[in-house]
Amino acid sequence: MSSSLFIHTQCCSTMELKTTSVLLLICVTIIILTSTEVDAIASCCLRVSKHIRRDDLRLVSKYEIQHKSGVCEIDAVVLHIKKKWICADLRVLKRLKKLKKNNKPKRA
Repeated sequence: MSSSLFIHTQCCSTMELKTTSVLLLICVTIIILTSTEVDAIASCCLRVSKHIRRDDLRLVSKYEIQHKSGVCEIDAVVLHIKKKWICADLRVLKRLKKLKKNNKPKRA
């Protein structure tokens, strides 16, 4: 009788270990997926400005292009100005490049 109790106990502990492992795997997967989606959504432009002031364009330190694919729903140009960023229409990129090209410092 004691041997059948030992087998039953061993069987249950193995099943509990498998169940715990599966639950842990599911929890980790959910955490990874939700943290990735939250970060991606937070960094997407949801709307764009069509008119950016010339003075603001001069202050752009870098820009990135956001494509309408994956988690982002619109195409946009992300302009980095000091410690903030502005979402702009793709047509602003042409003005930005022209302005930066014309304002290059002259060599002495």
